Amino acid sequence: ITFSALQGLVNRTKPELFLLERRSEEGAMTWPETAGLKLKETGLMSKYELLDKYSKAATGVVLYDPSVSPHYRNVACSVASQKKALPVSTEVYGLMKEKGIRLKMVEDLTSLKMTSTVEIYTYFLEHWWKTSEKRLLVSANPGDRGGDFHHTRDIAAATGAAMVWLDARIPEEKKMFGKFLTDMKAGEAVVLGWHPTERSGITTVSEYGIGTLPADFYVSGSVYSGTDHHIRIPAVPKKPTLENKVYVSIIISDGDNIQYTQHAMRRVWDKTANIRGKFPLSWTIAPGLVDVGPVIMNYYYTHATPNDCFVTGPSGMGYMMPVNTLEEPGAPVGEYLKDPARMDGYAKLTETYLQRSGLRVATIWDEASPMHRASYEKNCRSLYGMTVQNFKDMPSVRGGVENNRLPFDKLEIPYAGSYDHLHGSLSRNISRWNGKEPMFISYQADIWGELKPDRLMQVHDDILKEFPGKVEFVRADHYFNLHNEAKGLPFNLCMAPSTTVRSDAEGATEALTDGTPETVWTSSRSGNTWVGFDFGKSHRISRYVIRHAGTSGLDPALNTRDGRVQVSEDGKSWKNIGLIKGNALDVTDVDCSPVSARYFRYAITAAGNDGKGRIADMEIYGSRN
Repeated sequence: ITFSALQGLVNRTKPELFLLERRSEEGAMTWPETAGLKLKETGLMSKYELLDKYSKAATGVVLYDPSVSPHYRNVACSVASQKKALPVSTEVYGLMKEKGIRLKMVEDLTSLKMTSTVEIYTYFLEHWWKTSEKRLLVSANPGDRGGDFHHTRDIAAATGAAMVWLDARIPEEKKMFGKFLTDMKAGEAVVLGWHPTERSGITTVSEYGIGTLPADFYVSGSVYSGTDHHIRIPAVPKKPTLENKVYVSIIISDGDNIQYTQHAMRRVWDKTANIRGKFPLSWTIAPGLVDVGPVIMNYYYTHATPNDCFVTGPSGMGYMMPVNTLEEPGAPVGEYLKDPARMDGYAKLTETYLQRSGLRVATIWDEASPMHRASYEKNCRSLYGMTVQNFKDMPSVRGGVENNRLPFDKLEIPYAGSYDHLHGSLSRNISRWNGKEPMFISYQADIWGELKPDRLMQVHDDILKEFPGKVEFVRADHYFNLHNEAKGLPFNLCMAPSTTVRSDAEGATEALTDGTPETVWTSSRSGNTWVGFDFGKSHRISRYVIRHAGTSGLDPALNTRDGRVQVSEDGKSWKNIGLIKGNALDVTDVDCSPVSARYFRYAITAAGNDGKGRIADMEIYGSRN
């Protein structure tokens, strides 16, 4: 615990100390090499020399005695994080003195003799919580056996966050947990770590509109969070042309788990590199990686094939369960997030991270009420669609479309565990298809079982052989746009293969519709210019999104300031449907009165500071006439 805190203190402003875990399943040097870290190893036997070297990073020590209760480990870490000190047990303090390391004692907790979990955290709440960081709460097991002594504790030390371990199956501890959570604002806070049990902990935190980032085995987060934060969002290929088929989307589970993305996912991802890309798969991943591990997110993004799509796990920014359908101790079936303001806060935070990560699809555990669905639709404008987990397969859990825009798709199987499980369900559903209109079926595969990409490819190949010409497996973002197109709802016309783009100035116009801000269309000349879109046939245009230069990491001063948005049926007679004036934002997102048009044009009348028009990406939404 002391050395994990030292790592966090030293890494507050710049990563310098890295904890190398020799038994990491992905390989001890895999991520350090990916991140380009140059490591000089200090062996375990020399750890006190390391402590002496960096002792000036600490203001002193917070002394505690874990023999009274292991929860004093968390209290000491929490107090020390505020004081920029080291949490030190009486045993370690004695060893430090023997090694000649003399740090002053800034707080002595050894006089505390409380043994009740609730009493111990009540003490912290009353004496220290007021001055704690409220944007982050770390939930970590301090137990003598099976305790978590080094994962995530460096992040707590680096950020000034408090640490707790409260069991929501015990009413008194659940109430105690709520006293911390009620002081944290939905939309501005997350819990990092894990809970004594999954559903009791997640539902308790969800009640307050706060998500949990599972990270109880995340190593050296204070290093990885200090890597380059520019996220290299991968380009999105054009969707298939809509046909009268059965469209299938397969989502791989558990990417919301930070430690999974660091360990198991990396092993599976690299091992199946020769298989990935042969058919479409959608991988859940945590949007919070943009902060806590950008190098991890960027590795997957930059090594993805066009058939690898990324979606956010349950249920947005952090694992949140607004409705529980599976009875477990401490987690009765029912709705937990009932406060619309808290739900809006969570959804707004989710949208921020969707924008930063480029994720466009989310899955919800286990269900979403009408209030939850309305909040997602209103606040998460980036979403193309959402899957509903329906863990207990309750008939009351349904799909649907919110506000004629955002589809909610009930997963056919929330956790497909085997080839027979997935293949059997697919075969039965496809056999029942009436063939009169496109059919859409989504599944989630349990990554911890046999359904790794190689087995999923076998399912894919066998289904195509059994139903030739009737089935197409697609990425999740394509799936929802095809769904909306088939249902006569607005979809992203820029994703359609029939859409063409041109401009009156030179520039890489393909950058306007490749689904990523990484590529930027730049006008070859200063002054007024325009970019135009031909959809091949008339659609009812109802929304447009312009991602300006700032979304690509360029200076926001280069964002387009003024422009006219125009539509036309014949490409000759143009009608103004929008006016942009004095824009300073990175994203322009406008709903307009539905208008029939085959052509769309954005005429730039005032570019950025250097006079050249720049657009990172555009989306134009329309439905079939």
